[in-house]
Amino acid sequence: MLNRLFGNYLVEKGKITLEALNALLAAKEEIKAGVEVIAIITKAMTPAAVKELSMNINKDSELFGEAAVDASIITDDKLDELLAYQSNAFMKFIQLLVDNGCLSYEDINHELDAFQQKSGFSDVQLNALIHDDVEQCVNIFVPLKSQNLKELTMTLVQTFRRIIDKDFYLEKAYTAHSIQLDKYACQTIAGDMHVRVYISAPGDGLLAIANYFTGDTYETVTDDALDSVGEFINCVNGVFATNMSYENTALDMNSPEYSAEGPFISNELLYVIPMHANGYNLRAVFEVYE
Repeated sequence: MLNRLFGNYLVEKGKITLEALNALLAAKEEIKAGVEVIAIITKAMTPAAVKELSMNINKDSELFGEAAVDASIITDDKLDELLAYQSNAFMKFIQLLVDNGCLSYEDINHELDAFQQKSGFSDVQLNALIHDDVEQCVNIFVPLKSQNLKELTMTLVQTFRRIIDKDFYLEKAYTAHSIQLDKYACQTIAGDMHVRVYISAPGDGLLAIANYFTGDTYETVTDDALDSVGEFINCVNGVFATNMSYENTALDMNSPEYSAEGPFISNELLYVIPMHANGYNLRAVFEVYE
């Protein structure tokens, strides 16, 4: 989630183009983050110290981390801690930005600090995003009092990321009493909790789901595409209902519904969750019945 959020910030700053960002996000699984980059992000070493040590070692025969230990800059335990981050998605993304000349060592924390301030994230929140802690990430963007709705949101996020777009991300959710939806699919969950789950998007935004869920490709949002979105919601809710059954919460699901004509819905409690996937803007809406 943080890769796309920070990447969008860099696009806005003119540090990278959107096309280049998309290419880097698609490639990041192929590399490991270097100890140099990890040391800077975690502030185990300053950029100046990293550059100085890098210039004074034989890169063909010496590893940076071991050289930092030998120079008493970091301890063996700290090196082990840094090495554990090498497969972290955000660390790998920053490594790619450095490798492609988008960021220098000096830029990394400067831009991260500016991004954090602009986004209003606390140190704890930014750390949760770096570590990709799904529960804490949901708490940042969708602060819900209901544990059941929080579990539903986490299931939605995890399913999006697993099936639809690994760089899926959220914006701050909000509550409403009424809302006009665009093209949509929805499904009602009943039983020990009662909530109607919508996913809606203007124009062809629902292709973000339809073109990735079943393997079919649609040029526009047809009835078949909407049906695919409905089946995606059914998948999310099915996983959620199964998980809740282990907590002795009994849930049933109605058949999914969809339409190219979005309804105006009004309820005492609507949670609206702005989402982004595959270059499209979408909204999830939970219509909660007390």
